[in-house]
Amino acid sequence: MDINSKYSAVVKSLDLQRLTADINEELNIERLKTMYFGFDGDREIEIRFIDPRGFSAEQRRFVYALLGDIYAYTGEPIESLKDYFWSRYEALTGRSISLKDVSTNTMEDVRLLADIILDFIFEWDIPFKNGYEILPVNQEYYFYKCCAKRKCFICGKKADIHHYEAVGMGRNRKRHDHTQHSFMALCREHHTEIHTLGGQNFCNKYQVKPIKLNGETLKRLGV
Repeated sequence: MDINSKYSAVVKSLDLQRLTADINEELNIERLKTMYFGFDGDREIEIRFIDPRGFSAEQRRFVYALLGDIYAYTGEPIESLKDYFWSRYEALTGRSISLKDVSTNTMEDVRLLADIILDFIFEWDIPFKNGYEILPVNQEYYFYKCCAKRKCFICGKKADIHHYEAVGMGRNRKRHDHTQHSFMALCREHHTEIHTLGGQNFCNKYQVKPIKLNGETLKRLGV
């Protein structure tokens, strides 16, 4: 975006679809006039809410652990992987990213970078290394990808989609509204364990949680 048409602002009020903000500098009206010369349509702007939290050391370690998994499986050097995923992030957002201490990138920025890497791992069936946990900011996306790819939340083995809340005896599953339920992708071993321990004890043990799936995803998964 042209620097003369990009501004920062502080939100003063937000009510559903109406937002009031104070712009941090004077608008370049003459520049805006040239942009809209001869144009009679609505004037549109893009709004990006900036995460005020800087990314954490845990996030940095997590990203490099994921890169290490890919290196161990493919032999592709870490620096080459960084070039690839950093450029994917830039192509998607239009912004650069850095994990150096002096970086101004935020927790949300690095969450997105990690999700991009997770996409690659799931797409190419790259095994996860034991010894680190999926960070909370990436967990929901990770659990969704596990369901979409039928990989066990816990161990990554081939999985079935498990109703976290029982549908109930005698119900017609084809007519039941499954969007009202939560789901987990579990291999046979961990599916048996959740029935033995009970749902909450199982989730507490492995620090996982069930997720909701929309109708389109459920249809694609054959649920």
